[in-house]
Amino acid sequence: MTKRILIVDDEETLTFSLYQSFILSKYPYEVLTAGSGEEALEKLGEKPFDLVITDIFLPGISGIDLLKYIREKMPEAKVIIITAYGSEEKRDEAMSNGALMYIEKPFDIIDFKQKVMETLE
Repeated sequence: MTKRILIVDDEETLTFSLYQSFILSKYPYEVLTAGSGEEALEKLGEKPFDLVITDIFLPGISGIDLLKYIREKMPEAKVIIITAYGSEEKRDEAMSNGALMYIEKPFDIIDFKQKVMETLE
């Protein structure tokens, strides 16, 4: 069964790199991207996702608010928080609101992809 992944980040280079990484994977992932929290909410309203990868700091709705929405509306979806501006406080907030992982940028895309594949298996 094809797993659905939504990548939410306003950093287009990273979003594209992650998108390409999953699309070119040996597993059949359906990957969509969003550049803002509002765009992510639109896509989340269309179909459920197995995994959402979101930055904390987004234009408009924050990644933490997006995480809270996902936990409330689709509790079976997994959420990975990524951020370039990590702090213990933000990590604790993300984890206490149900994030599966909290990963600080920059990160190795190959290692990250491996973690995601393990999560989705």
